[in-house]
Amino acid sequence: MRRTAIAIALVLAACSSGTADSDAVVGPILESTPPSSVASSTPSSTGPGEPSTSSTTVVIGDSRFVIGNVVFGETGSIEVGNLGPDAGDLSGHWLAVHPYYLELPSTVLTQGTSVVVSVDEAADPELVVAAAGLLPPLRASSGEVGLYRSGDFGDPDAIVDYVAWGSPNQVRFGVAVAAGLWP
Repeated sequence: MRRTAIAIALVLAACSSGTADSDAVVGPILESTPPSSVASSTPSSTGPGEPSTSSTTVVIGDSRFVIGNVVFGETGSIEVGNLGPDAGDLSGHWLAVHPYYLELPSTVLTQGTSVVVSVDEAADPELVVAAAGLLPPLRASSGEVGLYRSGDFGDPDAIVDYVAWGSPNQVRFGVAVAAGLWP
């Protein structure tokens, strides 16, 4: 039901927009956090003259990554959040905004948090994932965003979430339908 509400809001925002470049925001769903990883490193105890080693552990659980807020325009952005009960790492996940693809950085999202991917050239990389030049401006007239767990963009098992607005039958539409993410 939530995905349907987001999709309807995106379609309504796209249809009610006056120009393709207008900045339109579709309601927030999560609290945004800066792009960072949560990891712990514990040096092993060694004797004098022996090299020390460390290991890194990333908390990964039953996460459910979704596309949240989509802001249209030259300074647009895409929110990727975790609605699952546990923390999860975005390592290996990709955003597909045809014909552009962006591999997301290692970022651990706890339940109810998100990261913002911004196409704004002036975006602060300390606060968002800066994607200017890596993703296109998000046009309100028509478009789509696919979130994938791998770079296999034609595989219905790889797509995690999908949002489209404007014109029907976008490039990733069939993959999202086959995955059961889109009616």
